[in-house]
Amino acid sequence: MKKLGKKDIKKIVYSFLIILLIILLFTLGDYFMHLLKDEYSVPSYYFKNKLIFGTIIGSFVFIFIRKMNLLKKSLIFSLLISIFLQIRYFLEGYSKDFVFLFLFIHFLILFITSLIIFKISDKYIKTK
Repeated sequence: MKKLGKKDIKKIVYSFLIILLIILLFTLGDYFMHLLKDEYSVPSYYFKNKLIFGTIIGSFVFIFIRKMNLLKKSLIFSLLISIFLQIRYFLEGYSKDFVFLFLFIHFLILFITSLIIFKISDKYIKTK
């Protein structure tokens, strides 16, 4: 098994921080979306869970997509995180209408956020 060098560890740390930043911005955007209507309200643990599970899912997804072009990387990253989070919320008992509405909203927020952050990070930080 190959031993990790300093450059490898640096790439892993930068990748994790990039994903965490995307998920933080996504969660912030989602927080404001849930404030728009009373029927969109969710318990506060929803956002803590989103940070934790979004970062974990995003980290695993990033392992497989990190070498893809910007558009593919952002699309797959956003789609998989959105789907996995919504499956979890559906299993927790949220209505189908709520789940599908926020699947779309989550995807849009994540796609825009990841597109911007991946573009910046690809330019300045080598994580490939």
